[in-house]
Amino acid sequence: MKQKPDKDPIAHLTAGAISGLSSCVLLQPFDLLKTRLQQERQFRNQLQNLSSAKLSPMNSVLVSTVKNIIAKDSITGLWRGTVPTIFRNVPGSALYFLTLSEIRQLFKQYSRLHTTALSGSGSSLPVISSRDNLIAGMTARGIAGLIVMPATVIKVRYESSFYSYKSVWSAATSILKTEGFKGFFYGYGATVLRDAPQAGLYVLFYERAKLWIGANSYAIASPIIHSSSALFAGISATILTQPFDMVKTRMQLKPLDYRNMLQAARKVFLIPSDYFQEEGFLGFFDGITMRLARKPVQSAVAWTIYEEIVTQFHKYRNTMAQN
Repeated sequence: MKQKPDKDPIAHLTAGAISGLSSCVLLQPFDLLKTRLQQERQFRNQLQNLSSAKLSPMNSVLVSTVKNIIAKDSITGLWRGTVPTIFRNVPGSALYFLTLSEIRQLFKQYSRLHTTALSGSGSSLPVISSRDNLIAGMTARGIAGLIVMPATVIKVRYESSFYSYKSVWSAATSILKTEGFKGFFYGYGATVLRDAPQAGLYVLFYERAKLWIGANSYAIASPIIHSSSALFAGISATILTQPFDMVKTRMQLKPLDYRNMLQAARKVFLIPSDYFQEEGFLGFFDGITMRLARKPVQSAVAWTIYEEIVTQFHKYRNTMAQN
């Protein structure tokens, strides 16, 4: 008899929201510093083109950036942009995990794999093929990303020192007034080109890592398996998609220079001589240090919490069904 697929949308929605809230609050300083470092490299390259002055290396810029933020706004300044991050990440995370769950359940119905969880991993999520995981992750991220894109644009602008927004509301009204409704979706093309493949690769790597660790380990607690798999998947997917993060941030910070995805892609990838003269090869990896420090850890926190909440919900539901 074919097993009826588990559908617990409330569990996945709630678990996604809680995991998103936890990870974004804990790791907001890394997101802020990533935006500031990408902005700083652009400024330094423009300054170097105008003068022959020797500039300090970027690692010292990181330290000075942290010091400047703390000196200006105290330690809480490192959490600037947390409110728009929450507005984006919590609904975005909830929508993403819900959509991902529904897509994976759909794939499972038409799959020959009928296992409910990976052996030894302690996961209650369905097992599907690597190809299906890739497609499910990409599709879910694209849908969720479109819905929360306005919050993403506001967040990037609010974190940047290019703008002097006093509040999230002032940022939103300023964008609407000066750029119109389309201003809330600047960079979506580059964002989905980065986030969709990253999400697809992440889910693929994460599920494969869970399978391998679960099959080659003994008596390891499921949170350790989930967090280890998430770290591996996060590092791999982040490195592979970093250039698109750079393009996305530039489109959101300088919409007049990068008016659309095609123009930005052409300027960055198809006319490398112009781009290299402006920013050099390392420009492709602006902010990767902060992304590597933040993304894998954020993923580990989010996915571990998500998996545990969903697993506990399933256990509770099964217990209630038996009673």
